[in-house]
Amino acid sequence: MEPVTKERLARYISLRKENENRRERLARLESNAELPPMREADGSQHSGSSGDRMARAVEAYLEYQEQIAPLLAANQREMAAIEDAVAALADPLEREVLRLRYMDGEHCRLLSWREVAMAVYEDDEKRFIDAAIRVHRSALESLNRAKNEVD
Repeated sequence: MEPVTKERLARYISLRKENENRRERLARLESNAELPPMREADGSQHSGSSGDRMARAVEAYLEYQEQIAPLLAANQREMAAIEDAVAALADPLEREVLRLRYMDGEHCRLLSWREVAMAVYEDDEKRFIDAAIRVHRSALESLNRAKNEVD
């Protein structure tokens, strides 16, 4: 298994966001496939074009579902491997710093060192930011040691 490195940790948020976005698109396609036929202004239903629309929507949903299934599974496996490596660290502070920095960010952005320091130390003075960076460095070394023990 590939070692969990800083670069792999940094991909975590992007993988999570990609899975979320693809699942949201799949849900929209599913919703389109489930909508009842559109009514005409006079209140009547016309089955010809709406039935075709429904069939195309179901087909689009099924095709997209099949297309993204391997990608979602691969992303989920990679995320689980990263989560397992972080969870296996003995030091809870190292786990927390890695989780905050790489896994808890919003959108596709890592938490800044200032944000990590605020979450861990409830202070964003330079000395606390530096302390968070030192814990991060130690955590990366711990991940590397754990990888070398497995080899």
